[in-house]
Amino acid sequence: MRVAFAIAGLVVLAVAAAASAGSSSSTALTLRTSGPVVALAADGQRAALTVRRRGRWQILVWEPAAHRVLTIHTESDADPGESVALAGTRVAWDDWWGGLTLETRVSSATIARRSAVSLGSDESTDGGPGVEFLAPGGDGKLLAFTEQFRCGDEECPPGHRQGDVVDATIWRAAPRGRCSTSLNDFRREGHCARVATAHGKLTVLDVDAGRIAARTDDGVRLLTAAGRSLLDVPVRNVSGAALSGNRLAVRVPGSFEIYDAGSGELLDTIPGQSRERLEDLKGGILVSATGKTVTLRRLSDGHAAHFHAAAYARARLERPGLFVAGGRRVTFTPMADVLRRFG
Repeated sequence: MRVAFAIAGLVVLAVAAAASAGSSSSTALTLRTSGPVVALAADGQRAALTVRRRGRWQILVWEPAAHRVLTIHTESDADPGESVALAGTRVAWDDWWGGLTLETRVSSATIARRSAVSLGSDESTDGGPGVEFLAPGGDGKLLAFTEQFRCGDEECPPGHRQGDVVDATIWRAAPRGRCSTSLNDFRREGHCARVATAHGKLTVLDVDAGRIAARTDDGVRLLTAAGRSLLDVPVRNVSGAALSGNRLAVRVPGSFEIYDAGSGELLDTIPGQSRERLEDLKGGILVSATGKTVTLRRLSDGHAAHFHAAAYARARLERPGLFVAGGRRVTFTPMADVLRRFG
């Protein structure tokens, strides 16, 4: 079953593939794009993608159950950032442009209103002082992102060097309220609310069920959407975190550490390869990726299942199933099929 979509010059092909496995069959769906997928997010039955192609890139939303692909935004003047976020019907992404002076921006749009609005934009020097806006994260009704200030030599506090992050603010998209946009952005400005501030790092890593997991100078902090601190986990060299229900997964050198999101108790330590990235955590299943391979580990018994992508793999696990992106292909595998892979 093939459904073709011609979207602003970017041809996208959705393929429903059935493969027998004994008495069961796979109902995996595959989305093919004419450019590589460079970022992936998911919320429920939707996935958001950043697709790069010939000097421009697009933000797409894929709804596999509805066999529908929507173009949210097309850009040619800036370079895409490292992530895209999805919170219900709201999409957000980061981008940047410039040379020695970098201008960074977080933008947003919704499925109903696809005209992009700026949630924050400012400029900094490459590796030096200035304000940066970092990759957003989303889930449900909450979409959050970070604004951080790197100091210059003359303005750095004692004990800090040029380029150190000395102040940070987490913002969330809101129905009303002014965003922190200091540049004369060509887009109209959206609405934001301040969540929390810190003298140091406070970088959004994940969002789940109205909570935000953020990297600090000393570890990972859990916050509510209103900014109340729920938990501080003291851990060094954090490269990623994923939050789901009462579990918090943290990527540290050599392993994935699993914490109780209420008490902060370390529950488990799972060895990880040196280049293995933490992708997601959902329903007691840890998702990681190395090269073209996505690995799902069930925390209750340690059993693992592996999925393979066409290129550098990205993955997100939601209650309906697993999204895996690699190269010019995104695959959605329903949860029933995912669970069968554990045996």
